[in-house]
Amino acid sequence: MRKTFLTVFILFTALVSSALGQTPKPDKNGWISLFNGRELTGWHVREAESPNNWKVVDGVYSNNPPSVDIMTDADYHDFQLHVEFNVAKGANAGVYMRDKYEIQIFDSFGQPPSFTAAGALYRKIPPAVNAAKPAGEWQTYDMTFIGQRLTVWHNGQKVLDNVEVGPTGTGQASKRPDGPGPLRLQGDHGAVSFRNVRIRPLSKAQAEKLQKQMDKQSAGSDKKRHEQ
Repeated sequence: MRKTFLTVFILFTALVSSALGQTPKPDKNGWISLFNGRELTGWHVREAESPNNWKVVDGVYSNNPPSVDIMTDADYHDFQLHVEFNVAKGANAGVYMRDKYEIQIFDSFGQPPSFTAAGALYRKIPPAVNAAKPAGEWQTYDMTFIGQRLTVWHNGQKVLDNVEVGPTGTGQASKRPDGPGPLRLQGDHGAVSFRNVRIRPLSKAQAEKLQKQMDKQSAGSDKKRHEQ
């Protein structure tokens, strides 16, 4: 009896461990949830020697400075990405794609658009409009990144429209060769929280089809601007 109980317990423990550590599976539309709401499975810190004060409470991931950047274990190239974030007053963070191109997170509510404002491709392309909410409120980024073309919606407003990101990125990884890379959430600056981070990797066929749609939409937007 004792041997049977021990065998069952070992099998149960193995199944639970496997379930907790398994790679998230995409939903019917191809979206993968990168946060499991409990801990940082699927992520690792960028610098092991730096303070790591990331905490998860009720599905919200907060860096609690001083802290460190976290990166996905998996690499991504062409994708759609949804990020929900909450930045503290005066704080600064960012979302790095391919560990190379940063979309700035910043407490820039009420400020004019700039190369360092929220929604900017940091120090390269300013957002078309300032769509930032006041510090302490939840905000969203919705991004489509295909090849060298990037579109970003900030709180439902298009702030980067099919822009060419160029061969160099931002920060220390700016000159690394472009290609598949991890998603990185900046946590070594001010206080910031994240939740509901989802990614939809795109196949070559999906990327080509979506890029054609984006090119058409962008051309339509340009035509409207010229007619005004």
